[in-house]
Amino acid sequence: MPLPHPSESVYRRVTVEFGRVAFGSQDPATLRVPIPDEWLDAPPDADLRETSLIRNPDQYTDGLLRMASLTALVPGDQFSLWVFLHSRDGQPFVMDRHGVTGRSVGNQTLGPLANLQVYATNPQGLYEGKSHGLCAHQKSLSPEHDLLTLRDFVPLYLQDPGYGYWTGSGWCSKCAGYTVRRLNEEQFAHYWTSVQAAHAALSGGLR
Repeated sequence: MPLPHPSESVYRRVTVEFGRVAFGSQDPATLRVPIPDEWLDAPPDADLRETSLIRNPDQYTDGLLRMASLTALVPGDQFSLWVFLHSRDGQPFVMDRHGVTGRSVGNQTLGPLANLQVYATNPQGLYEGKSHGLCAHQKSLSPEHDLLTLRDFVPLYLQDPGYGYWTGSGWCSKCAGYTVRRLNEEQFAHYWTSVQAAHAALSGGLR
């Protein structure tokens, strides 16, 4: 059975506006150093690993760095990547490496999300251990993260997709192994339409 269809309010958590309100609007008087504008207003193609907050971490608390990261980024477990995964035959699932269990895929086009930034610590699986985005294991963005586009990340994820709604063995089970830049208005419109279409197709395919 597919997961219950999520409400729109759930998916609005991936937007730039949500990030600013939820993590960037704390009373400056309560913060030793406020979140820099270069995080709050960084253009979608800016490499956040090059910001002063990363370059000079001793000037800031760990908590501030985490809030800054969450202002601009969405942990992978809150982003429905499965919607944009594709099966070769157009079916709403791909089989695991043993051909036993299928992972749900949405077969939706990336559209304006193609160049969406993805940060992950080990997306190519070059090192021992799992890849992380933002979670208990990797609490904030750091130089350890690689930067990819969603277009380049999707094929890597399909190499080890896991099954159902769970991640594969190479990805962190807490954050799905990656984090993405928060979506602007155009990106969210495409994302939300794609989510609805993928859920409708999956529901229809399981009847």
